[in-house]
Amino acid sequence: MASKLKPDDIEPGDAPVPSAIELVGRWGRLRPLDAARDAAGLYPLSHDEHTQATWIDMKVGPFATERAFAEHVAALVADPKRAFFAVDGPDGGPLGWLCLMEARPAHHVVELGYVLYTPPLQRTRLATEALYLILRHVFDDLGYRRLEWTCTSTNQRSRKAADRLGFVYEGMLREGLFLKGKPRDICMYSILSSEWPARRAALEAWLDPANFRDGRQIWSLTEIRAAAGHDPGEPADPPLPL
Repeated sequence: MASKLKPDDIEPGDAPVPSAIELVGRWGRLRPLDAARDAAGLYPLSHDEHTQATWIDMKVGPFATERAFAEHVAALVADPKRAFFAVDGPDGGPLGWLCLMEARPAHHVVELGYVLYTPPLQRTRLATEALYLILRHVFDDLGYRRLEWTCTSTNQRSRKAADRLGFVYEGMLREGLFLKGKPRDICMYSILSSEWPARRAALEAWLDPANFRDGRQIWSLTEIRAAAGHDPGEPADPPLPL
């Protein structure tokens, strides 16, 4: 007698290939990156005396001229294997971008990478909200099972962001890439669809306007996640002011 298949044994159909669409939040929005529209505004924000560190752990850049940068952005958005989302601030101007890439639709796996956050976007509510919007899109709209995040081992800002958002560290690919003339160790992180509901609840609790007083957070995202299993409105312990 043949054994019955369990739900986990059934092969799912391919997930949709990601494409850039508009995703609206409270403090800004994501939309398809447009080289002709966005390069001129992003170049000065990403190329001044305060942004050199931005490019150290990226595959390319910085760019000597706005024209070279614009040509690079045009090449990025023309790549059908990548979906680039511009991050617009409240005034509608682009402040950075996010990318869904390396999709394996048959396995429901995709990577969030090539993130460019200019200084006006860094450490803002929109910076976190943009990541929340893209994670929600990957899991809730597209139905992916696994979202990956990779960065060089020396990219402390990216590694802290992954930890803060609740990505799970899986290990290091020794000399996994050759970037800008030298081999780099690559750190691998992921969130699974089974983990997403808890991550989503924590992000929504952090983004709630009630979590801010005079523009400052009351609970950090790490603190909210540490209180997993408790209603953020009625925590087991009082919130810790920053």
